[in-house]
Amino acid sequence: MTNDLTIDTLSFKLAFSDEKGSKRIETSRGVTLPEVMTIRHREITDSATKLPSFNSVLRVDRHLSLTVEGVIAPVSAYVVVTVPKSASVNSSDVLAVIQRLVTILQEDDTGLDLMDEIFVNHEQ
Repeated sequence: MTNDLTIDTLSFKLAFSDEKGSKRIETSRGVTLPEVMTIRHREITDSATKLPSFNSVLRVDRHLSLTVEGVIAPVSAYVVVTVPKSASVNSSDVLAVIQRLVTILQEDDTGLDLMDEIFVNHEQ
């Protein structure tokens, strides 16, 4: 993977990387209000199937200045993808489950636009 990543005109600069993961930081809103992207990987045994698998986490933290509380705190989102170690699994399988999540949240005509219902109103 490329060290620095540009996403929607924002430049996430590599802070560190090792065999288990990486951290990239974007500071266009100032160093006290960064967006932080973390990627982590670990090998696991799936509890249901008992198959060896990879567990990968993509996490984004967007730090906000909370005026009422007077502190800086992150809004965080992360995706955990567990993939069996099998030649039968390919990138289209992973994309299919991630795309399902995007469709649930997406605001345009192709999605269900359930962002507020799930994350703000705490509906089930």
